[in-house]
Amino acid sequence: LTVHITNIEQTGDMIHGFGVNEHNVNVVIDPGETKTFKITVKKPGVFPFYCTNFCSALHQEMQGYLIVKAAS
Repeated sequence: LTVHITNIEQTGDMIHGFGVNEHNVNVVIDPGETKTFKITVKKPGVFPFYCTNFCSALHQEMQGYLIVKAAS
């Protein structure tokens, strides 16, 4: 799986991170930067992701799920 992620923050020091524990992923993304990386996923599933760098009072809200479906 190839992931492209962009930090769209306007504040120059608002660094974010992207972590997926189950796949040992922890990527740091500077403001305005796009990072591309690969995750080896051996089976379909739902994998939680979250921001790994404390960024603001809403930091705990920066989470979601990466849903991987079987190729059709």
